Amino acid sequence: MMKKNNICLFKVFIFFISISYGKQLSVHESWKYLLDINQAPIHATHHVNNIIRNGIIPEASDKISLLSDLGIKIYNNSLTPVAPNYLEEILETENYYFHYTTDQSNADAISPSDLNDNSIPDYVETMSEIFEYVWIFFEDTLGYSPPLDDNQPSGSQKYDIYIENLPTNYFAITYTSAFINESETSCSSYIKMRNNYNGSVFQGITELENIKITAVHEFFHAIQFSYNCFERFWLMEATAVWSEDEIYNNINDHYRYMTTWFQNSSRNIDDESNHMYGSFILFQYIDEHLGGPDMIKAIWEESRSRANSINDISFVSIDAALSSFGSNVNTALNSMRIANRIMSSHPNAEPYTYQEAENYPVTAPYEITSLSFNNNNPIVYEQNSLTLYSSNYIKLNILSPSRILIENKDGPISDLFGAIIFKHENENNWTIRKGYDINIDPSINIEWATLLVGAQGQSEDDWDYKVTISNGYNEDLVVSSIYPNPFIYTNSKIGIKILSVIPQKIQISIYNILGKNIVKWSIDVGEPNEKVIFWDRKNGNRKIVSDGIYFIEITGKHKRIVKKFTLLKSSDGLD
Repeated sequence: MMKKNNICLFKVFIFFISISYGKQLSVHESWKYLLDINQAPIHATHHVNNIIRNGIIPEASDKISLLSDLGIKIYNNSLTPVAPNYLEEILETENYYFHYTTDQSNADAISPSDLNDNSIPDYVETMSEIFEYVWIFFEDTLGYSPPLDDNQPSGSQKYDIYIENLPTNYFAITYTSAFINESETSCSSYIKMRNNYNGSVFQGITELENIKITAVHEFFHAIQFSYNCFERFWLMEATAVWSEDEIYNNINDHYRYMTTWFQNSSRNIDDESNHMYGSFILFQYIDEHLGGPDMIKAIWEESRSRANSINDISFVSIDAALSSFGSNVNTALNSMRIANRIMSSHPNAEPYTYQEAENYPVTAPYEITSLSFNNNNPIVYEQNSLTLYSSNYIKLNILSPSRILIENKDGPISDLFGAIIFKHENENNWTIRKGYDINIDPSINIEWATLLVGAQGQSEDDWDYKVTISNGYNEDLVVSSIYPNPFIYTNSKIGIKILSVIPQKIQISIYNILGKNIVKWSIDVGEPNEKVIFWDRKNGNRKIVSDGIYFIEITGKHKRIVKKFTLLKSSDGLD
């Protein structure tokens, strides 16, 4: 490591052509958040870059003053971030230049404490070690491309981090710092970190922990800007929050966003208010169930390949990445919606679980209303605003067999996702029934039941729907789910959830697409109960079956049920 004692002024500016995104963060909202020093800590990156993207020159004196304080200049009627040239000390590490000052007459000064007496202040030394660890984790462990260097005359070919006295409640700011035109979709950047994290708004965790999660969060923004400088802010912030827990699993500062997010579950997942921080839960679900952290990287690779200044490609990129796993964005969203209501890590809840569910500061999303039904008293509920990628949860009090019918008043029913989730009394057991015409029999020992209606189609952006509850029927046999479906050979077994209300012998048979029976067995059920039956992918001769489409036949005393599922390409060695 060595010190360098000067740095030139950045003479760069940024230009973004008009960006037409739905539900995008407005410049007015960004100014509101940036000027409100009394609110909780904020990640200012997207607000600062939103103002720069839109290039609107403010007239109010408080805004002009804040621009200057943040190092944003007005250049040819454009807003231009200018990196500091007044921090006289530099610490060079393997991948970074850290710019700072120990001059205690300067408001930007860091603590001069140097306990190991190596002429490097402890604060900047600690920060440099954290950032180097973060670099290794993103580049070597997760496999991301490094952020672009700034290509400035003063450039070191290393990433620049400036340690300053930022506004009271700012975690940090990542600035895009290179000229952008229609043919370019990547931005270089630099980061401003705080000269301390001792303020009262940061007291939820230690200063060291604040530096760690902020370093992860902002460095991921630097990577994101180099992948797609035009990407929606919601995707940037949601995945940046996700990354905090991926690298520093024990800090859990991201829990701060969950309570408000779950209280506002009817908001769009891509809502670019503070809601977008809590939207990390989608990527947490994807990480845990649909491909691991590699899938988050794949999403950003897809974003980079589709980057443009006009179209919102955030969901398109997610969908394209998930397709490599045999999934799609609707499956991910709907599975997350169910998992959010169950909120458990218990294996009986698979695949709708979170590893840290029992530690999350939430138990369920907000339920917009409660509907009760008893014999011969039909009820009708109408909801006049369900926006794209939002979710409605409705509490159900079912006192007799009930038929729940969901109708889309604005388009095809496939634009909506419908499901009923219920937990069995005094059991770690849940049943999920998907569809638009669902029967519920309360004799199956229901502790609670929730109706879920979500928007998943793209033919509209706002739907009206109707729920009708009328007389249903008594049940004796139900197949709750088959999971995972499609089935990938890296999974050990296929789970089949069977709900039996009456004592009976149940026959299970599996057929290939030609109708040939390949294996069969039976179970006896006494008291009403939900059982999970597992199939190990083997036929009656104990040989692993080939890839393809299969059918499972479940036959009870009074009922026969047939379900289809898919086995995907097997791994090497599984023939």
